[in-house]
Amino acid sequence: IGLAAGLASALLAAGVAAGALLDVHLFYLSPLPVMIAGIAFSPLAAALAAITGGVGLWIAFGGTFLITYLVGLGGPAVGLSYAALLARADPAGRGGLVWFPVGGLVLLAAGFATVSVTIALFGMAPDYETYRAAVTAAFQVLVVSQGLPAGVDGHDPLAMATLIAHVLPGMAAAMAMVSQLVCLYLAARAARVSGTLARPWPNLAAFRLPPVTSLVLAVVLALSMAGGLAGLSASAGAVTLAGAYALAGFAVVHAVTEGHPARTLILGALWVTSAVLGWPLLAMAVLGFVDGMLDFRARMATGKGPPAANDR
Repeated sequence: IGLAAGLASALLAAGVAAGALLDVHLFYLSPLPVMIAGIAFSPLAAALAAITGGVGLWIAFGGTFLITYLVGLGGPAVGLSYAALLARADPAGRGGLVWFPVGGLVLLAAGFATVSVTIALFGMAPDYETYRAAVTAAFQVLVVSQGLPAGVDGHDPLAMATLIAHVLPGMAAAMAMVSQLVCLYLAARAARVSGTLARPWPNLAAFRLPPVTSLVLAVVLALSMAGGLAGLSASAGAVTLAGAYALAGFAVVHAVTEGHPARTLILGALWVTSAVLGWPLLAMAVLGFVDGMLDFRARMATGKGPPAANDR
């Protein structure tokens, strides 16, 4: 099972490794087979799948892809699938067990994404100027390949490249975090359908982030002002933590609209506008941050018991 999952994961990642940018969506799904092996079968199967996938890419494309795969894809897939099945004995939990909380899984994905982007940054260039020059050169090649003249529509390509160099680490970390969580959800659903999911399905609308998350966010925001590659790495961490709060905000909306006759319309409009416009994500992050202090879900609960301990 581990060998088959590893080969499937390597094939999904191979398109981008071979330079096919159209296969980016398959690249982001490459952790899925590893997570299915870990959640539906065993952590050993997931570890073997990650090693197999990395070695397969190494043989096909070189050693750089082994490190890239293990740090950015296979390693996080093994860690998240293993953490999802961690439990401790507690009479307050379902069946006498409290499972690793959903909020912890979200933060773990944020941490994995930040670490992988940080390693990629320092592996790409020894200092910020070298990194910016590399991004600028890549952007100029893209402009030329599209047949656009310099300064088209009044925009300076150099200024645009500098802007992209600033926002690229955060965007990459956010994409990595989202892809890991989506793959984890799909793997858990697959295990649930097949009857091999060991833990009970949590109430996702009840998940909360630990209170210390706000302190960590403040620290990484301060570090992001430092500049250089260290500042860019901190900005990637800040973006992933903001994404975690945005997910908490969505959970708040899901919880408080439960039983509302227009719930489907409200949630559909919220998710669609967030995907199309983007700015509602910031509002959701603010809502999730404020909920961490005021706990809107507890205040608006009417006669409902507290969520099971593993839902948090």
